[in-house]
Amino acid sequence: MNGTVQTLDLSDLKIHIYTPPEDGFRVNSTIFELADRLIVVDGQIFERFAREVGDVIEGLGKPIDRFVLTHNHPDHFSGFEHLTQRFPGVQLAALPSVRDYLVRLGQQVLDVRRGIFGAEIAAHVVVPDAVIVPGELVISGVRFLFQEFTDAEAEHALTITLPEHGVALVSDLVGGAGDHLFTVQPHFEGWIAVLEKIRLDTAKFGLKTLIVGHGAPVGPEALPANIEYLKAARTAYDASAKADDFVAAIGASLPERTPDAWVNWSSQMLYGHVAP
Repeated sequence: MNGTVQTLDLSDLKIHIYTPPEDGFRVNSTIFELADRLIVVDGQIFERFAREVGDVIEGLGKPIDRFVLTHNHPDHFSGFEHLTQRFPGVQLAALPSVRDYLVRLGQQVLDVRRGIFGAEIAAHVVVPDAVIVPGELVISGVRFLFQEFTDAEAEHALTITLPEHGVALVSDLVGGAGDHLFTVQPHFEGWIAVLEKIRLDTAKFGLKTLIVGHGAPVGPEALPANIEYLKAARTAYDASAKADDFVAAIGASLPERTPDAWVNWSSQMLYGHVAP
């Protein structure tokens, strides 16, 4: 296996976080292992890493209750072509707004990505066949809180909080304190407001672990660094006419952030050169 799996053992459930190497953009697929079933969240960008996620699922030996897509970006939905074919009959669930996006634009976005990355990108979009209604749901005795956030890293994003366990899956809304964030839309103010809400939730629910969209989980201490980044990105965007100028401004403002390639890639989307 080229990727790695980190497991959080929380007594009445385990959470397995699969992370591919850098050439897979460190996109996380998260598996909630309950007493009698699995919930699998996000599906990778490249098929070779979706296959590894499938191997992890098979190794757990439990049925999949559902697949879940957190938001509408192809690094999280491309791999569901492989996973839904490998595990037929399992529903893919998403927010209604995310489902609508994939109906309208999902195939077009994948076609663009295949033009860049080749056949490792899914040939056909998998449109979610179930919707997630924000709110609380108890599954196999575990309480899940599903929340929708808008106008941040994506237009609509799902978070999954386990209030009794001190854990929240926040996907691309949060990044590591030393990382660039994926500013693919100029939603800086909205994203800062979302992070402030997540910061309130960390206090309300006593959250200790935030499962992010890329790389290792972080703690609430990463949130101020994320807000600092977005403020710097807002200033850079206001002063920049093109992607290269934005990248240079961010690099000068926050030279310690890594990996540099991420800001180069996200800037191409921010300035409309590549579709998110």
